[in-house]
Amino acid sequence: MFGFAWMTLRQAQEALRTGRLDEALRLLELPAVRNHRKVSSLLLDLGRVHVERGERHFQNEDAEAAWADLMAAEKLGTTVRAGDRLRQSLAALGVTEARAALQAGNLSGAEEVVTRLRQRNVHAPELGVLEEGLRDWLRARELAARGDFSLATEAASQAGRLLGVNVRLEGFRADLARHQATFPDLLMRLHDAGRREAWQAVVELSEQVLAAAPQHAEARALRNRAWRALEPVTAPHPGPDENGVPTETAPPRFFLWIDGVGGYLVCLGNRLTFGQALPGARVDVPIVADVSRLHATLARDAEGYVVEAVRPILVNGVAVTRALLQPGDRVTLGSSCQFQFLLPVPGSGSARLDLVSGHRLPTSVEGVLLMAETLVLGGSPQSHVVIPDRDKPLVLFRHRDGLGLRASATMLVNGMKCNGRTMLPPDASVSGDDISFAIESAT
Repeated sequence: MFGFAWMTLRQAQEALRTGRLDEALRLLELPAVRNHRKVSSLLLDLGRVHVERGERHFQNEDAEAAWADLMAAEKLGTTVRAGDRLRQSLAALGVTEARAALQAGNLSGAEEVVTRLRQRNVHAPELGVLEEGLRDWLRARELAARGDFSLATEAASQAGRLLGVNVRLEGFRADLARHQATFPDLLMRLHDAGRREAWQAVVELSEQVLAAAPQHAEARALRNRAWRALEPVTAPHPGPDENGVPTETAPPRFFLWIDGVGGYLVCLGNRLTFGQALPGARVDVPIVADVSRLHATLARDAEGYVVEAVRPILVNGVAVTRALLQPGDRVTLGSSCQFQFLLPVPGSGSARLDLVSGHRLPTSVEGVLLMAETLVLGGSPQSHVVIPDRDKPLVLFRHRDGLGLRASATMLVNGMKCNGRTMLPPDASVSGDDISFAIESAT
């Protein structure tokens, strides 16, 4: 036993000398040597080497590696004093990064830096001030999104007192002041249009309200009422006939090509299949990737959108066989093919899938649109397809006679002038003053 302990200590010393610090720690924690009188001095040396290596990482501008070494040294509990200088340097660097993110208006980046510093037990007074200012700024933004500009202004002013001169914050406060002056009148006009059931005016006014306050509950509710009132009766989704025979062998699909924006595969079925893009493949969303012929399905029901695995899938990095998707969820098919699930328009059952892993469909498109009753094409982020500089949205809607278009301006459909609502042929070319798009059947 004595010989084994002696050999283990020699191996630990050699590992320490050659920089194999994880191996040195593993050897020093073996039961055979744990209580040996030399172990404490070797652990002290191990902590010192971690700190020295951390200082080199810091000088080479690799702060994450420096933190890893510092935390390893502190975990040993023997070199806290030796690491004080490194900790102070890293903390000061983190505070500087948080302040720079705030100066750039990058609140999520600042929040991430502050969270990491707190997890690493940094308690610098300046960090506390930045954290409180960030919290007030985030609260102001949340209040503004709901349309409470008075309280948002108070929170933003408090953030300004804590954060000092910040160009981005001052710009945000100026926007709050402008919205606070105009918002009450705009909201009153929206409510008046709702009482009169002037639904076209409600759509236009609610878009203006939501441009200023994207989470304003009343405006979102009124816009949804207006859309339902303006649309004709939508077509039921395909189902069996009176004899129980399916009316369609596969859900209909079409391509939507928008000049200056890109293309989308639009799927109308309640259930989609995903798989490898192979000749003769019978899947709704064929992907050029290392996935199975039939890899997963996505179904729209009363719950929402449910993904089910045929072959291994991950949702937000966790292996699942079935999951109800939430906006922002990332689904990984196989080892690396990943798409993000989005519900961009509040109150709409239509969803969007963006391939975020660099893979693609055989026909190059920006993403896949899962159309329930409507698709919104507009300049607002709350659109299924965002079209820059588009003031008033266009809405594609499903109808018992096929696909329809609602626009507030005159449009040309296959060269013919159309106003308001119109039905679209299976393959259509549509153009207006600031938009041009085409619909093409997907075989």
